[in-house]
Amino acid sequence: MTFSTFKRRLGLLGLAVLALGAMPLAQPAQAQSVIASVNDDPITDVDVSQHMKLLAVLKKPATRDAAIENIISVRLKLIEGAKFKLKLSDSDIGPTIGLTARKLKIPPQALLQNLHNAGVTDDQWKQYFTAEAGWGIYIRALNKTLEISETEMRNAGANKDAGKKTVNEYVLRQVIMIVPNNASGSVVETRMREAQQLRQRFTDCNTGVALGRGMQDVAIKEPTTRTGTALNDQLRNLLDTMEVGHLTPPQRGQTGIDMIALCSRGVAREEKAGADDLRFELLMAKLEKESDRLFKDVRNRAIIVKR
Repeated sequence: MTFSTFKRRLGLLGLAVLALGAMPLAQPAQAQSVIASVNDDPITDVDVSQHMKLLAVLKKPATRDAAIENIISVRLKLIEGAKFKLKLSDSDIGPTIGLTARKLKIPPQALLQNLHNAGVTDDQWKQYFTAEAGWGIYIRALNKTLEISETEMRNAGANKDAGKKTVNEYVLRQVIMIVPNNASGSVVETRMREAQQLRQRFTDCNTGVALGRGMQDVAIKEPTTRTGTALNDQLRNLLDTMEVGHLTPPQRGQTGIDMIALCSRGVAREEKAGADDLRFELLMAKLEKESDRLFKDVRNRAIIVKR
C-alpha cells in the first residue's frame, strides 16, 4: 500500500463536524495553580480538571496522574508540529474526531456534544484533537515508504481469526413527513415538530408505522434490509447505538422531513476481511509502534517539571 493510498483510506474517515464552532462553556473566574510544566509551558490545576473530564468522555483512565500525562503528551505533540510548521484548521481535525467517535461507536456530533455536556471547553478538546491529528501527519510523513511485505501478509493470514470482522444487518423503514419544496419556514417548523412528536411515540415498528400512517401527508416505505458495509459511517454508528424499534432524528430531505425506523438489528455474518483491509490494519499497527518509539524520544528530550 503506497502512502497516497493510505492517505485516501484515512480520508474516508473524514466526517462533517457541525459543532466545531460551538460556543465554549462559560467558566467562572478562578485562581489557577501551576502544578507542572513542559519546556517551561505551565500546566495548571484547571488544565488537569479539564483533561480528566475529556479522558472520561473518551472512556480512558481519568485520574489526576493520567490527566497530567495526557497534557504532557498534547503539549509535546503540538511543539513537534510547530517545528514543522503544521497549522491545522477545524476541518483538518475532522477525520481524527471521526475516527475517535467510531472507536467509541457513536456519531462525531454525539462525541462533541458529550464533551460539551461534560464541561470540556472548545479550546481544550480542539488542542487535544489538533495534537493527535498533527502527530499522525508527522509520523506518516516520516514513514512514506513504509510497506507491508507479502511474508507479513501470509503470516497474518495464517491465523484463522486474522482479518475477521462482524457485519451487522439492519431492517429499516424510511418515514417521510412530506413538505412541498416551496413551503414557508413556518410550515417546515410545524412539520419538524410533528416529526419530533411521532419520534417520541414511535417505540416499535408495528405500532409506530400505524401511528405514522394515521397522520396527514406521511409516507412510509416498505422494509428494506441493509448490511453495515452498505451504509456510511455516520448512519451505521447511529443505528448501532440507538434502540431497536425507534426512529433516527428528523432531517430535512428533498421531499420533506426524513427519519429512518430501525426495525431490527443483528449479526449478518462474520467475513474475512479483504487483502487491502488486512494490509491497512498491519500498516496501522506498524505506524503505531513507530509513533510510540518517536514519542519516547521526544519525551526524553523534553524538560518536564512536576511540582
